[in-house]
Amino acid sequence: MTHDPDSMVAVETLGADPVPRARRVMTAGTVFVVWALASASATTPIIGLLLKGMSVGRFAILVGVATLCGLWPGMMMSEMGRDRPVISMVTAKRTFGSAGAAALTALYALVGAAWFGLNTAVGAEIVGALVPKWAGGALIVLGVAQTVLVLFGMPLLEKFYRYTGPIFVLCYGVLAYYLFSRYPFSWPIQRAPVDWGRDIDLVLSFSLLAWAYDFPTVTRFCVPRDATEPVLTRWRFRLSAPLGVMSAVLVMGILGLLSLHLAGLWNVALLAKSLPLWGEVSAVGVILAIAHTNAMNLYPAVTKVMMLVDAARVRRSAVQQPFTVIALGAFSTYLAYAGILHAVQSFLSILGAFLFPFTFILVLDYVLSSAPQASGDQDGGRPGAESGARTGMALVVLLLGLGLGEWSPPFTGSVARFVPWQMVVAVSAALLYGAIRRYLMGESTARGTPGVVGDE
Repeated sequence: MTHDPDSMVAVETLGADPVPRARRVMTAGTVFVVWALASASATTPIIGLLLKGMSVGRFAILVGVATLCGLWPGMMMSEMGRDRPVISMVTAKRTFGSAGAAALTALYALVGAAWFGLNTAVGAEIVGALVPKWAGGALIVLGVAQTVLVLFGMPLLEKFYRYTGPIFVLCYGVLAYYLFSRYPFSWPIQRAPVDWGRDIDLVLSFSLLAWAYDFPTVTRFCVPRDATEPVLTRWRFRLSAPLGVMSAVLVMGILGLLSLHLAGLWNVALLAKSLPLWGEVSAVGVILAIAHTNAMNLYPAVTKVMMLVDAARVRRSAVQQPFTVIALGAFSTYLAYAGILHAVQSFLSILGAFLFPFTFILVLDYVLSSAPQASGDQDGGRPGAESGARTGMALVVLLLGLGLGEWSPPFTGSVARFVPWQMVVAVSAALLYGAIRRYLMGESTARGTPGVVGDE
């Protein structure tokens, strides 16, 4: 990231406002690092537990197929932030209307809080493995520390990722060394047929499509897209966030599978209770991974709440965003106490049912918009909300997709093993919406060159 020499790290008060051009300096490489570290949570190896019994080779294939399935919406969400320097839920007003976007914004703010609580609970579990009496206090300490980090917003978060990334890699390297040196090594053997369809949905709801709708929260700080920029540059920005997320899932998932197979623990950091000092220090260092991830859970959740504050026509003050950070951080930490870690699989299933159709419909609407930021289509520098039949139809199709996503596939046997049902439903919902927009409402699907807002 190239920094403005006059910029200073301070408590952020930007809220859901468009990012001014002077602050739009983030590079594609920085985006990759931010999302790779955000995805490489101490919780990420739990995918090894959820996919227990899968071989490493088939897991790698699974992640590759899941990446291909979710790549298009991930790339378009990344580009959306460069075209429109606002969070995706502001853009969603055009697709789902003001009321629909507000309801979804509130829901996804809660989702971010739930992820924050989930990861904080894992951090406390690591501390509890080393010093059992500290587990409860660790929840509070971790919650407070991560909340303070988010108070300073993206300028500090970018520096935090950049400078703590090597420490994170070193700590996991030490733990992996102890894992492979203290336990007889063998590769996990595939003992049952792979349910490819179900597992693709699971991986996507755990990774790419769980993060994609928040990509614009980061890429709105990127260098604005220019019609004259090289094709390679454009593709680097498109791919940096989705590939950052999925590369971390691949590496951390394999580590989780191996740790579960060799030591009986999906969380390799829990091995520290029987390791020498360097192992214990590395386990504590892994908590950096939790802070990496939770920053990208809490920060986007805060921007969503600030969008709701704006929608309520509440007069903006300098203390609103800091107060929101503190309040949401406290609530998220409470979720860790409430035991959200024990409901992780159900949480992921519900999350996928909501996010899959939402993401695909929003992205298709963005792609089909002939002039996404045409003159007169802004509200204070933000995308204005559409009204009438189109937004109502988008909500109907979204709810239809939600219902079908939670419904068991209407087929059995070998076919079901290869059909990622939630993905099929999401793509079908988006295509239905596109067909309604094109053929029933007579709207053009020719995409023009998106403009840029927030550059005043």
